[in-house]
Amino acid sequence: MRNQFNILLSLIIFFAFTMHSCQSKTETETEKIATKQGIIVPKIDSLKYSEKYCCVLSPEQGFSVYDNPKGKIIGTLKRMGNIKEDNQVPYKIYLVTGDKKVKIENFREISSEIFAINYTDSAEGFVKVVDSSKSYWLSVAEIEKNGFKTVNWRDQMIEQSKGVLGYYANEPGLRLRKEPNSKSEIIGSVRGDLFEIKLTKNISGQWCKVKVTKYKEHPCNTDLEEAENIESQTEGWLKIIDDNGEPNLWSYTRGC
Repeated sequence: MRNQFNILLSLIIFFAFTMHSCQSKTETETEKIATKQGIIVPKIDSLKYSEKYCCVLSPEQGFSVYDNPKGKIIGTLKRMGNIKEDNQVPYKIYLVTGDKKVKIENFREISSEIFAINYTDSAEGFVKVVDSSKSYWLSVAEIEKNGFKTVNWRDQMIEQSKGVLGYYANEPGLRLRKEPNSKSEIIGSVRGDLFEIKLTKNISGQWCKVKVTKYKEHPCNTDLEEAENIESQTEGWLKIIDDNGEPNLWSYTRGC
């Protein structure tokens, strides 16, 4: 009888440990997804608006481009040209390899006329840039040495939440849940730009606790007073980062 009890106890402990390990693994994986992609911005936020870095945010000397994390340098990502001859120079960055230069187009507008180099992966102190299908990497140590930093999308959105007009759910919308997981009770749905989302610093992997305000009319196009215009307010959890590491939210970077 005692042997049977010991076997049963061992099985209970084994399954409890296994479930805990699976849960920890899942939490680790979702945290990795939530932080794998982001942007490169000046360490001092106000320098985003400095002529020195404007308008595609980058130091004058650019960033060295590596063929792999801890690999060899194959070029430089930098601005080229004379602003006296071309007033669009601040908006142009090139991948320069020897005498060859390729104009890069895929940046992210993070404020009115302010663009950031975005990265699509991170590994071993490097971030992947320019083209997710090719192997172009920047050193995080060099980025920081030049007065810049890497910020994942989740942290960037939370940091900017108070300053933007509001965040809105990508189509086809998001489900607001009671807890930060896809099996939790649904307490509402968020879709379109009448549902304004404010983020809190309460996070869990790809999820963030939010405050959602449903307006009768969009705040940019109404004569109603703010209090009169509010239809409802709700708190809950939204999955603000999708399974590819991209934001599930958007904002009006140029205001109303």
